[in-house]
Amino acid sequence: MKSGNLFSTQAPSLLPHPYSNQAVRLGLTPFVIGLALIISISLGSGCRKSTSGVRAVTINQSIEAAKTKSDHLRDALRYLNQLNPSNRRQASKEVLVQLNTWIQTVPQDQFQYTIPKLYQVLPGELAQRTDVNNPAQLVFDTWDVEYAYETRLMKQLSDWIVAAPVRDELWLPSLDRSKNQLSPTAANQLQEAFKLFDWTVRNIILEGVANEVESLQLDPRALSSNRTLGCAYLPWETVLFSRGDFVERGRVFTALARQRGIDSVWLSLNGTATSPGYLWAVGVPIDDQLYLFEPKLGLPIVDPDTLAFATLQDVRTNDRILRRLDLPGQFDYAVNPGDVKSLAFMIDAVPAAMSARFKVLEKSLLGSERMQLFVDTDAIQAKLATISPDGATALWQVPMLARDMADNVRERLDNPSEFAAQYISTYGVWLFDTPAANGRFKHLRGTFESTLDEQGALRIYMDSRLDNESINRLTFDPDVQKQLGMQRGLNEEMQQFNLRLAQAQLFYRQAKVDASFLLAQLHFDRGNYEATLDWLEKRLFPDPQARQWYASGRYLQGRALEQLGQKDKVEAAYTYQPSAQEAGNRLRLRYLRQDKQG
Repeated sequence: MKSGNLFSTQAPSLLPHPYSNQAVRLGLTPFVIGLALIISISLGSGCRKSTSGVRAVTINQSIEAAKTKSDHLRDALRYLNQLNPSNRRQASKEVLVQLNTWIQTVPQDQFQYTIPKLYQVLPGELAQRTDVNNPAQLVFDTWDVEYAYETRLMKQLSDWIVAAPVRDELWLPSLDRSKNQLSPTAANQLQEAFKLFDWTVRNIILEGVANEVESLQLDPRALSSNRTLGCAYLPWETVLFSRGDFVERGRVFTALARQRGIDSVWLSLNGTATSPGYLWAVGVPIDDQLYLFEPKLGLPIVDPDTLAFATLQDVRTNDRILRRLDLPGQFDYAVNPGDVKSLAFMIDAVPAAMSARFKVLEKSLLGSERMQLFVDTDAIQAKLATISPDGATALWQVPMLARDMADNVRERLDNPSEFAAQYISTYGVWLFDTPAANGRFKHLRGTFESTLDEQGALRIYMDSRLDNESINRLTFDPDVQKQLGMQRGLNEEMQQFNLRLAQAQLFYRQAKVDASFLLAQLHFDRGNYEATLDWLEKRLFPDPQARQWYASGRYLQGRALEQLGQKDKVEAAYTYQPSAQEAGNRLRLRYLRQDKQG
């Protein structure tokens, strides 16, 4: 029987929801000042021996002041690295205190900053509702900490994705040809963008129905329900939950790309800077072209004859590119050649990302702590004006709406309700301090294998797959409870204890199913395609409790078969129903047959 401490024994009557106050035991020690800083200060004093006691005191004071400033920033980063959903509220306070203490020591004239043009035209009501601060003000707020947390996670994730080889033989020839057509820098950006998009498609299950590719959805400008397009999850939640609609899936791609210094925009058909259009694809500006990635289909948009990656200019001059996205008798793709003549570019960035405080913070980070926090929307706007002078550029409202929705959800979770119970039942296994959640975060941060110092995702996923007998006995067997760290607290009422056991039992059952799918994903990320198929075909597909993973599992099965050179076996995987990505999977099957014939 595998063991793991799922919850502490001192539990309240109900499990605390993932955004409630919890104690944080970080035990951090301050960073000492860097050797380079000491050397630079020493050199500034000259080589002569000081004969002035006052001068010696001044030097010491400068060193101490610089050390204090450095310590506040380093402590903020250490707390940020320890932050997770279960300690989010309390740990965020610690990060916030350290960041605001640090930034007050930064000279006001050290960094140049001009309020971006797009910031100046933010919708007033939405900006007020989401507490958008003066961008020039050097004060961080709670949501800034969450943005920094998300950015840190996306940086760690993107780093190991691009370090791995291209795991898609279908598009590798097209990427290789681009090296002869683009500059080395541009070809590298296109390859990195593809790797990040491909990982997103494989790992973020598309929610919705297959025939959504036959219609276009308006860019939301207000919250209308619990499932407003693109607003149910923040990007880090989409990654953690492994699911989202096509907008939430696309936002993960844009967040990952930003950490590699790759700009991106959403294309809104027939939209303007002030009126909503219809959301279509994500565009990546490289050199003087805009390459297109379609999150509904889970494919880059390509020339149907050569399978070369298509640009906006290609789509506008070659009608076959969009017409060949139809699947006669099955799906009629919603975008027609005439639709792309009028469009707007929407920049996916929260207002805080355009602020002076995050520009200062980004410039102050060194080494492994570096991450892309500041979004230069003026530069992106200028680049897009060169690529498509007739296209308006605007700051997208969806990031602000998603934050507003998250605020609403967290407020509702503060009170017991049917909504809160359903939310915890669905997402609790990933938001509490569970072995499955710990494994998922290790996976996202690229810690696959165990070392002498820590366990890796592979081991933790395996340990979270508790055997059925132990799960069944958890509610009444003291030995099982002890091995899983689930003993009754000294002052805990029996009713509270029984409820905690029942909830833990539910989470262990869910974690066992989910871990099978995530282990298959992990093995694909490691390039072990035989193990991917083994987990899918022997554990996931035979399990009737794993239906939520079937569609994505079949797609992953097809991808693993491709990588093993067994393209003749992929048809069943890519024609599986129901799947929200069915149209894209069938298109992929067409491209595979075309590639084989070629």
